Amino acid sequence: MISNKLLLCALAALVIAPYSTVVALGQQPAYDVINLGTPLGGSFAISAGISPLGYLGGYANVTGDASQHAVLWYINKTKDLGTLGGPNSALLNQFSGFSETATKDPLGQDWCETGTGLTCLPITVKNGHAVSLPLLGGNNGAASGNNDLGQVAGSAQTKTLDPSCLVGGEPVSPTFQTQEAVPVVWTNGRARQLPLPSGDSEGSANAINNLGQATGSTGDCITTPASHALLWKNGKTIDLGNLGGVYNNPFAINDLTQVTGTSDLVGDLASHAFLWQDGVMKDLGTLPGDYYSAGFSINNRGQVVGQSCDATFSTCRGFLWQNGKMTDLNTLIPATSPLYIYLAATIDDVGVIVGYAYDQTANSSPAFVAIPTWTGLGASTVRSEAAPKVPLPEAVRAQIQQNMKKRAARRIGQQQ
Repeated sequence: MISNKLLLCALAALVIAPYSTVVALGQQPAYDVINLGTPLGGSFAISAGISPLGYLGGYANVTGDASQHAVLWYINKTKDLGTLGGPNSALLNQFSGFSETATKDPLGQDWCETGTGLTCLPITVKNGHAVSLPLLGGNNGAASGNNDLGQVAGSAQTKTLDPSCLVGGEPVSPTFQTQEAVPVVWTNGRARQLPLPSGDSEGSANAINNLGQATGSTGDCITTPASHALLWKNGKTIDLGNLGGVYNNPFAINDLTQVTGTSDLVGDLASHAFLWQDGVMKDLGTLPGDYYSAGFSINNRGQVVGQSCDATFSTCRGFLWQNGKMTDLNTLIPATSPLYIYLAATIDDVGVIVGYAYDQTANSSPAFVAIPTWTGLGASTVRSEAAPKVPLPEAVRAQIQQNMKKRAARRIGQQQ
């Protein structure tokens, strides 16, 4: 159950907190964590958007866990944004995502990877409602993020059939994709295709900052779907490089043109979160004992949040990276909290963090918001030692893997 008083203070802080009150970057912050629950009756929810106007966005399972809807969290209520006619919708990053329609894809594609085979349209939130965005002549698309000016980044299919999507002449699971999907930025509701590097046929713009600079990945449809990590800036396409491997996926960009995401190491057996700035991609490593990490958000203070996992993805932890150090977020929240932060999706400029956690008392996976203690909420004593890893029960882990929606290209076989 959410404390309305705590949530009121937390969301109000998004609007009124000045930079001068923020914990100095030289200090390690502590957080109060608020359980946002699973508001639509299912067992899973994630928050991935923080509005300066004082509300949050994400998606949640409906009762029975058979489908999901995009949701908004306000101070005293949660709003189900519904769908465009199909069973599923989601806000993937900030206040943009996708929604299924009631129409079957005539080519048999399952772009949203829900198993329905329904067409999938990009959506963004305007005035508290989900609105669809236009495509580029194809059947499907998805939005991956937006800036504060209403520009939206994502991908959209064209009418062109992409032969790199076929194996033995047939489309393959899980998307059964046949149409080309290209990176797109929507401005004032109009779609503009971003350029692809020579030799690439597919791509997605995953994030866009307030300067109109976008970042994302391009490649082919199946073999190397994210071989190039890119920055689209002032009409130019800039290759961000890699950490030695062939899978490279940027997820976020701030207004200082710093980019974070994940990149394979040499040999492509492990991938690490990275920070790219001034032409250099830096390996941010993992939490101790882990194998995989990804940066999902970076604020204008250079703080990165994301997820770090072991080799089997059976145990994952949300992290905060700042001043050259990656820290398990579970060591920064009250030791008495029943929540174990599994993934940190977004951090804003005042340090508020959202994502999803595992509730060890309810055996569910609720959304959370973590508030720096400068808000005056008075965090309980945080851990003075490393937080013990909490492996998910297999049934919960399977449910999360089914529920987590992709952001841009997904490597075949990769668990989320």
